[in-house]
Amino acid sequence: MVGLAPGGVVKTWLMGVCINAIEVSRVQAKVVEKGPDQGRTNGRYALELEPESRAYIDKFGIPYDSW
Repeated sequence: MVGLAPGGVVKTWLMGVCINAIEVSRVQAKVVEKGPDQGRTNGRYALELEPESRAYIDKFGIPYDSW
């Protein structure tokens, strides 16, 4: 099982019917500044935002640290 906590903490556990959950790893994720399309504007994840949405993001950014 994989769990994602606020602040980008990722934990994995090994679980089964006959065993209790065993934590396997705990790592700190980081934001990839280029985004999921690695900076390509024609990447498969490219998203055209409404002008109002783009203006909001440009002004306030995306609060990655709150995820």
